[in-house]
Amino acid sequence: MGNYGLKSILKIPELIIFGSNTVEELGEHVLRYGIRATLIRGGASLEQSGNLEKIISILGAAGISLQEISGVHHDPDESQVMEFAESVKGFGPDVVIGVGGGSVVDTAKAISIITTNGGQVRDYWEGRAFSKPSLPYIAIPTTSGTGTEITKNAVITSRDHNFKKSIRSEFMIPDIALVDPILTVSMPPDVTAHTGLDALVQNLEAYTSKNAGPITDTLAHKGIELAGKYLVRAYENGDDVEAREGLALASLYGGITLANAGLGLSHGLSHPLGIRYSLAHGHACAITMPAVIEINYPARSDKYDEAARLLGSRGNGADAFKALLANLGISTKLGSYGVKAEDIPALVSDSKGGSRGYNPIDHSDETVEAMLREMI
Repeated sequence: MGNYGLKSILKIPELIIFGSNTVEELGEHVLRYGIRATLIRGGASLEQSGNLEKIISILGAAGISLQEISGVHHDPDESQVMEFAESVKGFGPDVVIGVGGGSVVDTAKAISIITTNGGQVRDYWEGRAFSKPSLPYIAIPTTSGTGTEITKNAVITSRDHNFKKSIRSEFMIPDIALVDPILTVSMPPDVTAHTGLDALVQNLEAYTSKNAGPITDTLAHKGIELAGKYLVRAYENGDDVEAREGLALASLYGGITLANAGLGLSHGLSHPLGIRYSLAHGHACAITMPAVIEINYPARSDKYDEAARLLGSRGNGADAFKALLANLGISTKLGSYGVKAEDIPALVSDSKGGSRGYNPIDHSDETVEAMLREMI
């Protein structure tokens, strides 16, 4: 079988809307479901950018009765999800709207399904299955990186903040993903870098995944190219609309490809690194990516060489990625983040799960430990 005959599956929202200023159409999309909506958002950034006022005005003009829930944490925990789910249940919306970064979009996703299914977040961590569809859900990202507006899972932190874990169900795929690059213009440079790296790593790991196929490869290839062209531009000049548009499209492609081809070892390690050392998710993914490329290179040399070219390098994929991180001022030395040699076994143990299973080359815990020790 040739590469074009490999199996590809796309499970995505019923409707994906991409384009600058498409948020102005939000009212008509909400009215597909009814006139009562719950808007879930984070802290002050949406308000300070002027985007909150704009969205509320759009919904008001459409005659929407609105419940607003704010204050989603950077690492939303199970207690906050349950508190907000009770509030949503009391209001009884026709549709939920999540507007914000990945944490907000994930939280709103979790709230939408727990409201209809009942139970606790921990029940679903422990194996309980969702049996009912979630409330209709419109996901609107304001960062370019997580891709969670496309996926069937939500990452939630434990009450004691000792671990992060996903709840997942195909019922959780948003009904509508509305991706308006203009909403991302207000992102500060550090958030631009971290979320943009998340988009790049998603595309790169999906492109080289064991489960990669011709449909996801096409999208991931373009996503890598867009991130390589526009990430540093957006980081250096947040008002560069073309760069914001290119990075938002890379993020959308990353969400589609990760949801359908899977990820790899870098994403597997990102959760324990993030929770233990307070690293943003994309940052945690990116710092291990060059070393992971070196481990995986024998299995996907052609794709990593192509990725290097797309990132503007004549070297190999690992060197190209390191050069990009250097341009963003990001170290790949784990010691820079407080990681000690004695921490490594726990990091490896906590990294086990779905993402590592899609890594293009089989790897033992001992291999991963050795890799991390070299990064200290």
